[in-house]
Amino acid sequence: MRAVRFFDGEFTVGDVAELPATGPGQVRIAVAACGICGSDLSVSKDACRFVEVAQAGGYPLASFDTGRPVVLGHEYAGVVTELGAGVTDFAVGDRVAGVGLATEAGTGVPTIIGYSNTYHGAFGEAIVVDAFWVRKVPHDLRLDHATLAEPLHVGEMHVQQSGLTNADSALVIGCGTIGLGAIIAAKARGAKTVIASEPSPRRRELAVLMGADIVVDPTVRNPIEVWNALVADGNSVVGASTNGILIAYECSGRAGLLNELTHQLPFNSRIQVLAAGFVAETITPVVPQFRRIAVNFGHGPYQDAYDITLRRLADGSIDAEAIITGRVDLDGVADAFMTLRAPQEHVKIIVRPGLAAD
Repeated sequence: MRAVRFFDGEFTVGDVAELPATGPGQVRIAVAACGICGSDLSVSKDACRFVEVAQAGGYPLASFDTGRPVVLGHEYAGVVTELGAGVTDFAVGDRVAGVGLATEAGTGVPTIIGYSNTYHGAFGEAIVVDAFWVRKVPHDLRLDHATLAEPLHVGEMHVQQSGLTNADSALVIGCGTIGLGAIIAAKARGAKTVIASEPSPRRRELAVLMGADIVVDPTVRNPIEVWNALVADGNSVVGASTNGILIAYECSGRAGLLNELTHQLPFNSRIQVLAAGFVAETITPVVPQFRRIAVNFGHGPYQDAYDITLRRLADGSIDAEAIITGRVDLDGVADAFMTLRAPQEHVKIIVRPGLAAD
């Protein structure tokens, strides 16, 4: 099977070991497209740190042997080619996408495909995943567009967990795919005002396209100051300041930002942390205590976040093509990763291993 191997800081294209046999409750999928995720970028920058943090946190889903190659990629879409025992909801030939989890046959422990030396990710021609997490792609939705359901649904999930109501407003910090997903979800769930903070002009344009009411370049003005000024002026865009709260959705992963937010957000605000930061943070706990600011890293109920997002893509309420800013084949993966480390012009680059993605 042809795939992109990542090992010792480098990407190489070639044949890799065959995938495990399709086990009970699993499906094998010919990959049409796969997005490059921010977590994949974290691995490419420092795989040892990535695994160290996962293991220290007791998170087995993203733990692999960094002394051996891996095939990254979990934001997949493709076509079912083989069914494991007991799989009745799918047929060979079905167009599918989903969350990339596979249960290790020997241990019974689930793993995220791509963060495993055994279950290759989707920067290759095929994957094996648990069917429970797979969904059929609606007929009118392109497969490469369907890959966006995985990263965008993180925004929907966290907006649900944050408890946002139509009396509340949202401050989305960082407008990569995760941040755009938070904007989409906050607007769909009736947020009074959505402010987006993003230094990249390209991403600010996308924030507007996805529904943000106010877009701020944080290198020019602090978005919290923008919010405070609107409230102080009695601006109709935010309504009465006593109605609802401001919820900050931290999607940037910028070191030190969490501490800044605890000092600067209005009293009784909330912080919902979506970014997967790998750098140690320092905060002064008494400050959010003083200011009665709740910080949530992903706790709380949510329902059907992936399915909701897939439907939004299918009905056209999300402009998928605008979010996809580049496409590469397997030979272009290494350059794509380098490009995304300074993402002024890109949001989501899609890898196409060879199967037609439309």
